[in-house]
This record gives sequence, structure tokens and C-alpha cells, in this order.
Amino acid sequence: MGIKLIVMDMDGTLLGADHVAVPARNISALRRAKEKGVKLAIASGRTWSLIGDAVEQLGGIDYAILANGAAVRNVETGEHIYENAIPNPQAKELIRRLSAVGLPCEIYCRGQNYAILEELEQLKECFLSPEFEAQYRAQTRFVSDLAEALDGRPMEKINMFYAPPEYREKLCAEAMAAGPVAITNALEGNMEFARGGASKGLALQALAKHLGLDAREIMAFGDANNDLEMLRWAFWSFAMANGTAEARSAGRYIAPANVEAGVGQMVEKYVLEG
Repeated sequence: MGIKLIVMDMDGTLLGADHVAVPARNISALRRAKEKGVKLAIASGRTWSLIGDAVEQLGGIDYAILANGAAVRNVETGEHIYENAIPNPQAKELIRRLSAVGLPCEIYCRGQNYAILEELEQLKECFLSPEFEAQYRAQTRFVSDLAEALDGRPMEKINMFYAPPEYREKLCAEAMAAGPVAITNALEGNMEFARGGASKGLALQALAKHLGLDAREIMAFGDANNDLEMLRWAFWSFAMANGTAEARSAGRYIAPANVEAGVGQMVEKYVLEG
């Protein structure tokens, strides 16, 4: 029973230090794995509008787990084969409560991210690199009202770029008052709010069921607390050496750091070399 699906987080895992470029060794190893018949998937806290560049760099990505498990997208067809989004009434109340705290945030809805342009200057210190800021500006849809941007649809996630420690308890209380919510983070200082129970792990299990695979046929990579369920479920799970302590405990193995093309190194060793 070999590895038939490789699933990769993006920031701190697949991508390099600029959070935009995929290291050449990762691209080479993953393309060779694809030639061997292995399916490839991205599992990101981002939504579709913010991962397209990485998908293009890699080529051959089959599936995308979006917004911490809110949806699974078939990359070729654009079809959502799984969804676990926040219902619209709860989403609007969640936006209202979190916006009232006064911290800039963005929402993800059906593969697109939305933000308020006037808040962008407040976000400058939160951007991961100049390259990512340029990419973010180009791919984001700027609106005047986040709740109106939902247009009656469910919401994948709210991303709060930076939440100071003294705000976190209040933000958690406000979020939970709006209804069941999963709260996690992908980067130091940020907060992410998704549907209660949603996770990359559950979405990966739905994708595995769709493909007729079990955990022993899946290789997963992650570095942050929004990767924990995925790392715990997949048998061939690799936490990055640069990952959080929680991620390193959840993974079965440790991969070299993202800046050392750790994904590519482990694919070479465990998939290409057997």
C-alpha cells in the first residue's frame, strides 16, 4: 500500500520565506510524484483567490482544501466536492460582533476573499512580505461592507490578521455568542474563525472518502495549529521543523524547514525513492 495522495499546507510549509514562491526542489519532487500517479492537494487556511499563484507554480494540483476545511475544491472542474461553511445568518452576526471590536479583518466566501480598502493601511505591518502584499492587493476584492459581500451565501471563514493578546478573550466570547465556531491560527498573532467543528482534518477525511483512500495512503505536511487535525489523521504526517510545538507533537515525522524545501526532501525520500 503506497502513498497515493500528498496534501500540503502553504504558509510555513510548501512556500518559501516570502510566503509566495514555491522552492524549486518542492516543484520538482511534486511533479515527479504526479508522474508516478500520486494525487496532489493543497490544504490552506487561505481561500481559492489567494492560492491560485501557488497552484500555477506547481502545476498538476488536483484538489484544494480551502479556509481551514470549509470546502474541498476539484481544481480542474471548479466543483466543490465538500463544504462546511458558516450559515449566512450566523456569518452576518459573527461579522457584526467581530467588526465592532475595531480590528481589521477579511472574510472568505465561495472561494473569494473580501476586505475593506480603508483598513489596508492598518494591515501593512501584518503582511508577511512585500511580495505577499502585492499579491494580496491584486487578488482581494475590496468592498465597503463585509456582511453585504456575503449576498445571502454561507461564509467560509473570517481572518483577523492580528489580534493583540488583550483582545483575544473578548474576541473569543463575541465569536461564540454568534453560534458554534472553530477558532484557530495559522500565523503568530492572527485569529481565524470558521464553522464549529470545521478543520483541515475533517475535510481531508471527506476528500479521502471521495477518492476511496485511507489514512495509510496519505502524506500530509503542516506547520501550524490549524494543521493539527490533519497531521493527527494522516498516517504519513510530517510537521515542519519550523512548526509550532503543537504541530511537531501532532505529526508522526519531522520534515526539514520550509526554507530548506522540506516538502520536496520528504517526497523524494518516501515517494520517489520508496
